[in-house]
Amino acid sequence: MIVDCHMHSWLYPGHANKPAMLAAMPNRRKNWTEEKYKQVWDNPIEGYLEESKGLVSKSILMGLCAWNTMGINIPNEYMAGLAKQHPDKLTWCCCVDPTEKGAAQEVEKCVKQMGAVGVGELGPAYGGYFINDERCFPVFEKAQELGVPIVVHAGPVQIRTSRVAHGNVLLIDDVALDFPALKIVICHLGYHKYEDAALLIQKHENVFADISWLDTLSGLDRSFIPRYLPAVEYPYYNMLHPLLYCLSQTFGDTDKLIWGSDWKGASIKRSLAVITGINEILDAHNLPQIPRTTIDKILHENWKKVFNLGQTA
Repeated sequence: MIVDCHMHSWLYPGHANKPAMLAAMPNRRKNWTEEKYKQVWDNPIEGYLEESKGLVSKSILMGLCAWNTMGINIPNEYMAGLAKQHPDKLTWCCCVDPTEKGAAQEVEKCVKQMGAVGVGELGPAYGGYFINDERCFPVFEKAQELGVPIVVHAGPVQIRTSRVAHGNVLLIDDVALDFPALKIVICHLGYHKYEDAALLIQKHENVFADISWLDTLSGLDRSFIPRYLPAVEYPYYNMLHPLLYCLSQTFGDTDKLIWGSDWKGASIKRSLAVITGINEILDAHNLPQIPRTTIDKILHENWKKVFNLGQTA
């Protein structure tokens, strides 16, 4: 059974703040037509369900609170509604701005009354706060009390209107120490601070990482990356490097990695190919193989240490 532990659905223009979106984008995109914006940004669940058919057994919807930066905000009611419509395929994590008053109460409502299985995707760099800000503590305390994980986009983001400093991955260290019973998932293996994320999941029993957005970062789309390109030639822009880094025998804990696709810019099929086909790439460059049991655990087992899906999975 494969669980997609990190995916999104939202509607454009319904969940979009167009002025913020325009401010965040590079100039080359500002002349896009409205049809182009809809093509790129509209992300209805039907497309995901069609693509995941036969590949994924269960998927965990992530929220996003980025109204003033990326220009997207996904209401918890929307995600809960999708999970209710597709109970065999979907469950969800609620999303809040943890610095806002009432955020902890919203988390409690979403978990107890609406069926959320976690809190996320929290985005410090999207929201303009540091993840170890004491204003976030009531949300962390509530998640710890309820026994659900928080899922954090701990790394920086590429949004022009955000501050890179807010995405300092190493600040997760403080949260893990202050809330030792709270399970914390670092999104995208801390992109692009992969080594920092690897250090944290090795150091803390309660810290995990998802390796979502893999196909976008991996270079395995051979239409633009030649097959002969060495796997570690561009280590900070090639997901093969950090993935191997975490899978190495000398550093990293492979039982702490879970898989997710992310959103429609990433292909489920290609993302799975990064994991299942990684030994072909290693073999081509005479590099050590990754044990098949390690790959199987990432896809089939490790999510069970993070999410309690009960009878829904």
